[in-house]
Amino acid sequence: MLDSASNGKPSSPQSSSSHASSPISQTKSNQPVDLPQSFWSDKEAQDACLMRYFVEELAPWFDTCDAAKNFALIAPQRAKSCPPLLYAIFSASARHLSRRQIINGNEILFAGKKLPSLGEERALEYQSLCISHLMSLSGDTTEVQDENLLAAAVILRFYEEYDAPLVGIDDETYLRGTQVFLDAQSTAAMQSGGLRRAAFWVAFRQEWHRAFIKQRGFRFNSHCCASSAYRSLEPVDDNTWTNRMVLHCTDVVDYCYGEDSSLARYDELWDYILRWQSLVPSTFNPLYSREPDPGGTEVFPEIWYLDDCIVTATQHLLLARICLVAYDPRTPRMGPGRKDAVAKGEAEIKRNLFELCGIARSNKTAPALVMACMGVTMCGDIVTSRVEQEALFDILVKLEEVHALSSSRAQMQLKEAWGWDGVMPT
Repeated sequence: MLDSASNGKPSSPQSSSSHASSPISQTKSNQPVDLPQSFWSDKEAQDACLMRYFVEELAPWFDTCDAAKNFALIAPQRAKSCPPLLYAIFSASARHLSRRQIINGNEILFAGKKLPSLGEERALEYQSLCISHLMSLSGDTTEVQDENLLAAAVILRFYEEYDAPLVGIDDETYLRGTQVFLDAQSTAAMQSGGLRRAAFWVAFRQEWHRAFIKQRGFRFNSHCCASSAYRSLEPVDDNTWTNRMVLHCTDVVDYCYGEDSSLARYDELWDYILRWQSLVPSTFNPLYSREPDPGGTEVFPEIWYLDDCIVTATQHLLLARICLVAYDPRTPRMGPGRKDAVAKGEAEIKRNLFELCGIARSNKTAPALVMACMGVTMCGDIVTSRVEQEALFDILVKLEEVHALSSSRAQMQLKEAWGWDGVMPT
């Protein structure tokens, strides 16, 4: 538990013979004895709520491709002795919990406990404490090798994603902070496992999301993966197959927004996607799938998967396909064939986009709606049917309702692109 009057290092929980018994132990006279000492017993209940909220609600965002669930199981334990990690967890939980409650018009409540002092101001306090610690340590060649600090940096990056609208306008402050620790630990992450590797892949996904939305190249050095299993297509576990596709997505955005626009490189990127799809194990097949009813109002397919990492892999695959279709160097820039080629490309983009949204609607994987919204934000303008437009718009609305992530700017831009003139869908 943290001693607020000290340097932030935790004190040891008090030992008690009651620890091995039930939550409320009984003496021989049947009188209750003291409860087991809590790690957070010298802090207000709010801190315990924030830690529990992170484990239950936010850790699944980070652990989608980690079978060991390091952010749910290891990071909270490490936070007891690592103030930057603790404050990163608290800042992310405080922001998410307070915004979710405010959007729903309720007082801030968690696990039956009212949290009247929780809000933007408290979230900023935790954020400032975390940043202060990370800045003081980022110049130390030993400290930048600390995997707990890398985990703190990627959790703080989650905070930035909250503040940035879904149209790519942010100053990427925490990206630079994350990069210091990632650059120092990338090689070790490939050679080890645990929290370091889990945080490494979270950072990669975060950076790819920003690169896609902002239409720029990938800014992390991926050379550490060159000789790894992530550049192979040999049989491995499902999480590694997923991270292979995440890594391939970095190659795709580098092609689309970088300097190498050769036809040969384009064909290599498509060939990898086709080989990846043909070689992944049968666990990547959907549990259930159904095309939308052409006579109904549902426009997205229904597709169920059994594992979060497979949802993540498939959605990254679809966004990679969307990028490659949009930047197809074979599409004529002029001439009589241009119109047909563009129409064919837009039809393919739309098909991938609707599958992306169908997966988000059909599975409870935490980031699935965010991935769908990325596609809607970047490609929704090509959709002309009002029914289909409203279905896409509903994806953006659900992001706010379910995850308390703002999509208002994206909503406004699409309404303008569709010519809705400020009229909300009925």
